[in-house]
Amino acid sequence: RGSQRASRASGASGGDNFKEVEKKLIGTSKPDPILIPSAVTTPPPEIQVARDLEEAGRLLRRCCDAASILLQQRTLVKNAAAIAAASCQHALTVTLPFPSTDPSKCFWRKGPMRRETQTNLLTLLQRVCKTYQSATAVVQGSRGLLGSRSVTFACAVCVADAVARVKCEDD
Repeated sequence: RGSQRASRASGASGGDNFKEVEKKLIGTSKPDPILIPSAVTTPPPEIQVARDLEEAGRLLRRCCDAASILLQQRTLVKNAAAIAAASCQHALTVTLPFPSTDPSKCFWRKGPMRRETQTNLLTLLQRVCKTYQSATAVVQGSRGLLGSRSVTFACAVCVADAVARVKCEDD
């Protein structure tokens, strides 16, 4: 009788299936997640401010794509939301020239603009603002964050207003 208890305790009886119990406890293996690299620094080092409309569009597109990839991998990348927010904020406040009241000196109004360029810029501004909004909503709030969000959105609104007021050459 003592040997039966010992064999049951050790799992040597015919009713126990060690492999099935092991699979239940350990679970199935999961493949390692694939981390897609994202170039978060918005402008290349030699570009401080956009020099023409196409370059402004490229910088906004690059910011949108990098921040989107980064936010999709927020479970894998530490502080992904804060990095994406900083990238969007840099794109909107530094790399895009601020509009001027003088149309001859304003970056956005001094040259001709096609309708497709105008639509593309406005769409990209909208995407960057949505990405920035979603990234800053995840980050812990503070007075500094509230102030920087207000300034960043104000810059985006000023640029969008200047772009929307341009009379397109192909109208």
